[in-house]
Amino acid sequence: MWTVLSIKNGSKSSFLRALLFPTFVNKSVEAPYHNISSKSLTPEITFLTNKTVESTLNLKSGPHLSTFASEGRPLSILLCWLMAKPGAVLKYSKFYLDQGFDVLKIQITPWQLLMPTRVEQMVQNEILSILMSSDHKEKLIHGFSVGAYVFARMLRHMQEEPAGKYDDLMRSLKGQIWDSFTDVNGISIGVSKSVFMDSPVLQKGLQRYVDFHLKAFYNVATKYYFSAHEGYYHNPLRVPALFFYSERDEISTFDNNEAVQKEWLKRGIHCTSKYWSDTGHVGHMRRYPQEYQLALKEFFRTTGILNKNQVDSVNINNIIIRDGGGCSPNSGRLGVSHAMSAKATKSSDVNIN
Repeated sequence: MWTVLSIKNGSKSSFLRALLFPTFVNKSVEAPYHNISSKSLTPEITFLTNKTVESTLNLKSGPHLSTFASEGRPLSILLCWLMAKPGAVLKYSKFYLDQGFDVLKIQITPWQLLMPTRVEQMVQNEILSILMSSDHKEKLIHGFSVGAYVFARMLRHMQEEPAGKYDDLMRSLKGQIWDSFTDVNGISIGVSKSVFMDSPVLQKGLQRYVDFHLKAFYNVATKYYFSAHEGYYHNPLRVPALFFYSERDEISTFDNNEAVQKEWLKRGIHCTSKYWSDTGHVGHMRRYPQEYQLALKEFFRTTGILNKNQVDSVNINNIIIRDGGGCSPNSGRLGVSHAMSAKATKSSDVNIN
């Protein structure tokens, strides 16, 4: 049955449920927005659409979208950050739905990140299977934080399969958006701040454990992170990219974001970036929603992911546009708006509300 779903936030024990019981989902029927149909395909994957759905998807044979007709709408694939609150993710989903997209939301747990063989199974048996069954001709990746790791594993599997298997899926990916991307360099601090965002003492304790975990479990965990890092930097998806990041983010550092774009430029990938000096990890849209959404709309317009008539006319300042020839002479070097005078947010503020 298709319903409008949301997940009510629990207490701090929600972390223990997410860590120890990765398939636990606390669902309640609620209607935060009207006319949004939501279908849970797996515990970690949810499909959302504005379309009125009369039939149900029979998932007995596995998760799929084969009986859903997109009717020309593009698909936004949201690869969420750790411990993301459902209400926060829904704001991004609602934005995409308002622009005429359908949305596929994918979220892994801290346990799945630390024991990535589960992510490998999810990528092969669920994520790619669902995307292959979809009739959406145009798809867009929007990854947050560790979502970059999930996508790097998706890309690795698509590239390693026999020629032709994923060609149509690869051709349907028209653009990629990275908000505070995180790789192996940010895992320990990222996990600790996501889980214990209000306790520096517990953050340090968990960070020390994750550092130990990376050293002790190389063959079952760490090698996957390094492989994802190598693939993300040096064998990327060759479609236009938009980056959101901050000068003060300890998890997705300014230097790492700049380094990735430098590597991608060498491969002829058109990169656009917008960054601030005062936003926390995955906190850019919360602090500057208008600037963030305008940058997205401009990206849709320039990449052609939506018909130009479907995108509002926008005039964005302070966005850095890079291509093989370097920075656009009209963009300026500093991609910051209002940041120098804005009050800083907490650097430990990882989950946006």
